[in-house]
Amino acid sequence: MTAPDRTAWSPRLTGGDPELAARMKRAAGAPGNHRALSVALIQDGAPRFAALGTEDGDTPAPAAPDTAFEIGSTAKVLTGMLLSRLAERGTVSPEQPVAELLPDRFTGRPAGRALLGDLAAHRSGLPRLHHRSAAAALWASLAARRGRDPYRGLDRDAFLDRAAAVRGAGSAGTFRYSNLGTALLGHALAAGASPDGEPDYARLAERELLTPLGMTGTRFHTRARPLPHPAALPHRPGGRPAEPWTSPGYAPSGAGVWSTARDLARLLLAVAEGRAPGADAARARFDAEGENRVGRGWFTRIRADGTEVVWHNGGTGGSASFIGLVPRTGRAVAVLSNTGHGVDALAARLLLTDD
Repeated sequence: MTAPDRTAWSPRLTGGDPELAARMKRAAGAPGNHRALSVALIQDGAPRFAALGTEDGDTPAPAAPDTAFEIGSTAKVLTGMLLSRLAERGTVSPEQPVAELLPDRFTGRPAGRALLGDLAAHRSGLPRLHHRSAAAALWASLAARRGRDPYRGLDRDAFLDRAAAVRGAGSAGTFRYSNLGTALLGHALAAGASPDGEPDYARLAERELLTPLGMTGTRFHTRARPLPHPAALPHRPGGRPAEPWTSPGYAPSGAGVWSTARDLARLLLAVAEGRAPGADAARARFDAEGENRVGRGWFTRIRADGTEVVWHNGGTGGSASFIGLVPRTGRAVAVLSNTGHGVDALAARLLLTDD
């Protein structure tokens, strides 16, 4: 007897805009590709929402615009926007080195010489992650494949110790995607914005970005901060549950960050209209990989037909996300999935076509 496919959604578990839901089904392909999907599509300044599949919990319900999903690296745009926001105020400067804001650990250290603006654009030369022993790296790789949390709740102090221990960095000014760099940027910004208090990245993001934008469904999950509710819990592509990622240390890079289609629609609309705090972060500044350019957290790609798309995506061991907008038209999309199966192609179809 064949085991049921635990990733498939039921056609009756469809919510929101019927036409958008139908487009989602066509774009998503086989039902087994995802367990639950939640989408926001913005056209003419107004968001539409649709969802497929269910939330998780004691009483599962159809996914909805306010269902929270892990967003992973999509949260990097928040850290980039924080830099632009604080730079506009003169609280920090993109030309400041990390050591000026975190002198106790980083004075005289390679990572301490990294400039805030370079960290935001992945141009600091720092590696993707902190150094780990061969055994620790193997454990993290196996943990991720098995749906376990590879960060194991790494806290701020432990993260900063590991970042300060980086022995060398590559050439500054060359693109090199770095979770370590974005996380270090977030903690440096928190220190710069809280010179007389306890630096806390999550509180800084809530105060400067989430609250002004009305993003009440976006949460930072740690051992001390519970999972949001309602939530679509993460699953591996085969359908088995995966552990949510938690790490206050890597939170500025997206570990433990959850959001909703409604919140991400608010973010995208505010960025498209230029009224979001730190909206200048979306402006492309440097070349990145392939056909992409990079701003502060945000990427920009010019398609063959000349269409400019500003975007970021994210993935954890059991979730995937994408946000993107077309500045010329103001059209934008947010796609959230609680299965470790990418949603970039699905998002591009919704964003760039009417199929």
